Amino acid sequence: MYLPGQHLLQRHPHRRYRYVRWRWRAMFAVIDFVGGIVFGVARAVRGRLVRGASVRDGDDPRVILLVQLDHLGDAVLTVPMLSSLRRRYPQASIEVLAGPWNHAVFEAAPEVDRIHVSRVNRFARDARRRLLWIPAVFWWGLKLRRRRVDLAIDVRGDFAIAMMMWLAGARRRLGWACGGGGFLLTEATPYVPNRPEIASRMALLGELGIESASPGGPPVPSLTPPEPARRRVKDRLAALYPDGVSDGPLWVFHVGAGTRAKRWPVEYWRRLIDQVTLRHGGQVVLVGGPGDRITGQRILGNRTLARVADWTGQLNVVELAALLEQADLFIGADSGPAHLAAAVGAPVVVLFSGTNRRRQWQPRGPAVRVVRHAVACSPCHREVCPLPDHPCMRGIRPGEVAGAVAATWPLATEEQAKSERNPA
Repeated sequence: MYLPGQHLLQRHPHRRYRYVRWRWRAMFAVIDFVGGIVFGVARAVRGRLVRGASVRDGDDPRVILLVQLDHLGDAVLTVPMLSSLRRRYPQASIEVLAGPWNHAVFEAAPEVDRIHVSRVNRFARDARRRLLWIPAVFWWGLKLRRRRVDLAIDVRGDFAIAMMMWLAGARRRLGWACGGGGFLLTEATPYVPNRPEIASRMALLGELGIESASPGGPPVPSLTPPEPARRRVKDRLAALYPDGVSDGPLWVFHVGAGTRAKRWPVEYWRRLIDQVTLRHGGQVVLVGGPGDRITGQRILGNRTLARVADWTGQLNVVELAALLEQADLFIGADSGPAHLAAAVGAPVVVLFSGTNRRRQWQPRGPAVRVVRHAVACSPCHREVCPLPDHPCMRGIRPGEVAGAVAATWPLATEEQAKSERNPA
């Protein structure tokens, strides 16, 4: 249902700042103006007093720090940067400052030498940890000074991260001025609104003279779950089959989402389960975080279904990756697990809300299909839909998703068969 004035709910980033709220743009415009004058004067004075090489000159960096404190999906999109950095700087120590919700992604990356985990930052779901993010910026900045960082990279574009890198004393500080604090950086990449996020990350590396190794466009993220996680998941899957043999495809449904605005209705999940299992058979596994356990219970209700297992809140990130690696198809909202599924090579059907732009944020993988319902209020960049009928998600009907499943699963099966017949 279209409501008059619905298009007024759209919110777009500015060409200078990525923020969609005017108050944030105005605040950082003032901060950047004052900071630019102060730091400009300080650099001029220092230039007169200290004669020597600029920050762009000198040897290759010995310690590289990449800062990724935000969400799981963002971390997955950052993975291709690591191999490019390793090829360019084979002798450097590549280190990552991550959050407790995404550090496992970097632990699975062989290019990473050291991981620092910040449990207190503004992206924490725990309100108590989130409130202490300002002191944490100073604490981590000063703590990281001991690492003697030569090159620090902010992949997000965030004033707090720029401040942290400056406090850490990084000789070169690469990032985006679109989050404010451009005066704290030594090198900044021009901000291009709505560009695919993985292309934006590779554009950052372009400032270092690193070109993408993928001639056909931005690289596709790739992750390999660790063997212990694979074994644990295989044991759990074996318990689902009493005779030890699966009798059909394995479907993994991620029933949660990072925000309420991206959640699909519970009754739609019920209908999709019935349609998929009736048409294709197989085993359904419901996954999600600890906060999604109630959703899993509501989806099953008082039904006990032999072909549906509720694993919500029971898997960590690497176990989820190992499960997705075994899946014949993943279905879920525009959220971190969808990016994780694509990165381990699973066919993906992603239910895209009107929160963000599809071109910018859709997962990248060998078989990814997006299902969405066009609404006039997209993109709204909201965590909670202000409209009573939540049209962007309620407009995605279970029958439409079941059709996408039928179209994606045979296609993925055919591609896999071709690759097995004709190995590279």
